[in-house]
Parts: sequence; structure tokens; C-alpha cells
Amino acid sequence: MKLFIRLFSYLSPYKKRFIIGVVLSFFASIFSGTTLTALKPIFDVLGDSSQKPFQLAFSDHEISVLFNSSEKENLLHLFRQSPVYNSALEKLISSEEKGVVQNNDNGILFKFYKAKLMVNTLLIKYKPYEVLKLVCFSVMPLYLLKLLSVLGTVYFISSAGLMAIRDMRRELYQNLMRLPLNNFVQEKSGVWMSRVINDVTIVSDAVSNEFRVSMNNMFIVITHVALLVTLDYKLLLFSVVGVPIVLWPVNSIARKIKNITSSEQSRLGEINAHLQEVIGGIRVIRAFNMESYELSRFNKINYSLFRESFRYRYNHTIGPALVELTTSFIIIGLLLYGGKQILGGYTTPGSFLTFLFILIVIMSPVKQLATWYNLIHRTIASAERIFDLIDRQPESTDPENPVQPEPVKEYIEYKNVSFRYPGGEKDVLKKISLKVPIGSKVALVGHSGAGKSTFVDLLSRFYDPSEGAIYFDNNNVKDYRIKDLRDKVGIVTQEIILFNATVRENICYGRNDVPMEEIIRVSRMAFAHEFVEQLSNQYETVIGERGLLLSGGQRQRLSIARALLKNPEILILDEATSALDTTSERLVQKALEKLMQNRTTFAIAHRLSTIYQSDLIVVFDKGRIVETGTHDELLKLSGKYRELYDIQFRD
Repeated sequence: MKLFIRLFSYLSPYKKRFIIGVVLSFFASIFSGTTLTALKPIFDVLGDSSQKPFQLAFSDHEISVLFNSSEKENLLHLFRQSPVYNSALEKLISSEEKGVVQNNDNGILFKFYKAKLMVNTLLIKYKPYEVLKLVCFSVMPLYLLKLLSVLGTVYFISSAGLMAIRDMRRELYQNLMRLPLNNFVQEKSGVWMSRVINDVTIVSDAVSNEFRVSMNNMFIVITHVALLVTLDYKLLLFSVVGVPIVLWPVNSIARKIKNITSSEQSRLGEINAHLQEVIGGIRVIRAFNMESYELSRFNKINYSLFRESFRYRYNHTIGPALVELTTSFIIIGLLLYGGKQILGGYTTPGSFLTFLFILIVIMSPVKQLATWYNLIHRTIASAERIFDLIDRQPESTDPENPVQPEPVKEYIEYKNVSFRYPGGEKDVLKKISLKVPIGSKVALVGHSGAGKSTFVDLLSRFYDPSEGAIYFDNNNVKDYRIKDLRDKVGIVTQEIILFNATVRENICYGRNDVPMEEIIRVSRMAFAHEFVEQLSNQYETVIGERGLLLSGGQRQRLSIARALLKNPEILILDEATSALDTTSERLVQKALEKLMQNRTTFAIAHRLSTIYQSDLIVVFDKGRIVETGTHDELLKLSGKYRELYDIQFRD
């Protein structure tokens, strides 16, 4: 219940729309019921081939109640006007001689009988066919009002629901952007995509469409059951005996559907993840002739999805089918019971046929409500997955009183910093202490897994230290707003991230206020302007997904141009040239030299030839800093750096 309250809380900003839709839905069911009540006089007229005046048929019970009430004289006056009532009049005179007890004139049913008497008194002067035409033409405006109400319900409730889902998807996306990086390492990207797309789609269908349909059905059931009460409450009591039999299988099946949906959505997430891996690694797959292997992996996931999807479809269908079966038994029993009532004179054919027709009309909404009950549990399963993501804690929060983002003037310092990944068993950084003067060119070297990338990740607060702290001058980096902190840092990595947009949009990345002259200036500095000018649409050329329409060197130079435009105080270079050919590396290296001017730079490098001119070289080993110094100083130490140097240049 709490989950549904939270789910529908997203409708709160649009409650006016929602309430209007609910009211219109109620009116639609009222108009539907009113048109159905017109069937009673129609059935009575069509069941009588004579040309006697049209009258709403009285049952013996109704006549008895009216005769023994304050309406006795009005009833006798009506009966004396038409021979259709001759037999009824004789019975009344006979019963009057025997004497009866006066009835209560204040009951709801008595008021209904009294209204019926008034209508018959009014209609006694008209021929049956004239009344039939009047009823039919009177019903037509009600159908129009019903149509308008239904259209209004669709507009107001569906729009409110879709707006609520839009807000939920935005909140889900915003929280996804703020999650700690380890969340993205621990789970496949396809799983995240499944929650944002598939789970939200299921909830969207439930809130914006299925809920509207089910509410319409609920109002139809309520209003039409009220009509059945007025027609024959005893017949209604006979009908509802089978309701528990109808509800039992529906409730049992709905519980299964919730578990099936969770499993089905997990399989969809696995398929999304697999497809993303295959599409991204298609070159490697073909190079190793692994198409058959990947197909077998896909078939396994696909079969699991088929199995869960089939289980859902089967259980989703069998519930309404069981409802239809049990209600059919009720209808058969009702026909037998109603026929006996008609033959005994306890009800009229028109009343019974109208009752039966309304009951049959209710069957479809009841069946759809059973379907919706299944969808509720399917929605709950998806909503749980959505709120699990929304409720996860963001990476780092801003301080209440943040430090003003002034330029760092003196140094960057790591003080006794240790770090362990969430859920990890060992520290990947251990008691790191390092003080770097502003403007220095710092090279970070060491074997893979030594802790170099984690070291620079802490600088941008992608993670926070488990112990110790990092300072800009005398300010702890945690005292900055995250946005202000990351504005100070620019990153150029070996894995180049470009977007399926134009060259200009990739360089500006989210900024629309950059003049073209500035874009060209940073492109020239990054040695990118020359090749951009040769593209079909120059700076308006779309470069494809991840920039794959460009070469590796061209993509890297665009990423450098993007970093130059940002103009950060601190620059992080993570193996920025390691994947390039000699010509491209030379151009990119020149671009990096311009980028590093007047900036504090941390460069992760495995090629020691690229770091000889660094002001400081920091050697990492097993999460610790084991050596620091210049190139010449470290060679003289004959330590870890000398070992790395000899491995690379032993030939």
C-alpha cells in the first residue's frame, strides 16, 4: 500500500486534472446505466403485440404495496382508464374485501414505485409505438454525453498520468547521474537501461492507461449494481453468491505475476546488457570468429526471457478466463431462477431481461478488473525496482557552507589518504601523502593496478577517501561544492568519450554561448582545425556514435579541444596517447603540451619516454607511493622506477 501511495504521489502536482477525469468517469458510468434502464420499457413494449397503451409493467408486489398506501386512489384511477389493468383491478377489489395492513410510505422502494405510477399515469394517453420513439430519441443525447465524458476522462487522466511518469523518469535519471561510480562498475549498463525504459514503461501503462480503464470499470460496476438493486435486490443477492468463487483464483494468480514480472524485467536487463556488449565489441567478435559463441550466449538469455514472458502471458490470461467461466455458471443459474420468478408473477419479463442485460454488461468490467488486479502486481514489481534506484544514496553531498571557488594558489596536498572500494576487502591506496606545488607537471607511473587512476579519481571526488583528506591550499576538497570542484579539473583519457553529435557540439559539450571564433581557436591549439575543415560540413559534421566516423588521433584531438575550451586549473591525462600511431601521437603530444601550459598536470603514463621533462615523477606500487623525484634522480636510486625503465629500454 505504501508503494502505491508513493507511486501516486507523483500525481499530486496534477491533481486538478486527475479529479476532473475521475468526475467525468463517474458521469460516463451514470450515463451508461441510464441508457440501459431504457431497455426495460423497450422490452415490455416489444413483448406485447397488442395496441394497448404503453405502461411500465407493475409486478404483483409493486401493485400490492401501492394499493396499501397513500397512493391507493391514484392507482385505482389509473387502473380504471385502461382494460390492460382489468385483471389487476379485480384482484385489488378482492384483496380489499379481505383487508390488509397499511404499508410504510417512506421507504426508498416505495418512492420508486410511486414514481413509476406517476410515469404510467402520464403515458396512459399515448400509443405504445409513440412511447417507444420517445424513449429511443430521449436516449440519444445520453449516448453523446457518455461519449464526451469518456473522451474527457481519457484526456485528463491519461495526461495527468503521463506527466507524473515524465517526472518520475526525470527523477530516476537525475539520481542515476548522481550515483557513486562503483554502482556502474558492479552492474551492467543494460540493467540500468532496463529500469529507466522497461520498468518505467510498465508503470506508465498502469498509471496513465490501465488505471483509467479500471476506474471506469469500477464506476460501471458500482452504478450498475445500484441499478440492479432497484430492479430486483433478491435476484442480485442470488447473483453475488458466486463472487468468492470468482475472486479466489484471481488473487492466487496475481501473487505469481509479481514474482514473474521481477524475473522477466531482470532478463530484459540482461538482454540489453548483452546487446550493448556485442554492438560495442563487434570488431573483436568477428576477429576471433566468436559469432556462434555470442549467439549461444544470447540464445540462453533469450530463452529465459521467453520462459518468463510466457509464464506472465499465461497467468495474465487464465485469471480473466476463470472469471468468465464462473460468471457464466452464475448467468445459467440466474436464468433458471429468473424464469421461475416470471412464471410465478413475482417480476415482469421487461424487468428480468433488463436485469440480465445489465448483469451481462457488468461481466466485461469485472473481467477487466481481474486483469487489472494482475497488472497491479506487475506494476508493484517494476515500481520496487524503480524506487530501489531512486532511493540509493548519491555519490557525495555538497557542504552546508561551501568554500568559494577561488583559484588554487599554492599547492595540492594528499594527507595520509587511504581508499577502499565499497564492498572491497583491501585498500587500493594506502597512507598516501604527497604535496604538489601549483603549476607542476606530475607524472604517475607504476604497473597496472598500482593505484594511479584511483589516485586521480579522488581529486575530482568520484570517490571520497576512506581515511585522510585532500587539500587545495588549506581547503579540504569536501568543503567545495562538487560542481565548483569539477569545474577546476579537466580530464583527457585513453578511452575517448565523444557523442553522436556535430564537431561543434562535442567541443562545446552542453554550452550554447561559445562563439565560433573561440571554438576555432581551441581547435587550432589542439591541431584539430585542419582535419575539421576537410569534413563534409566542417564543424557541423555529425561524427557518429562515440565519434567512430573519425580516426583515433582525430577523436583525441577533439577531446583535447574540449578540455582547452573548459580551461581548467588542474589537468588529468590518463594514457592520452598510448593507443595512437606515431604520426597521430606526435600531433596529440603537441596539442597536450599547449594544453598543459600554465596548469597543474597529473599525467598517468606507461611510456616513460613521454615523461622525462616532468617536474615530478611519482612511482606507485601496490597502492603505495614508493618513490618520488625527477627522471634523473629516480634513475640514480636504482629502485622501482629504474626497474620499469630497464624493462622498456633493455634493447
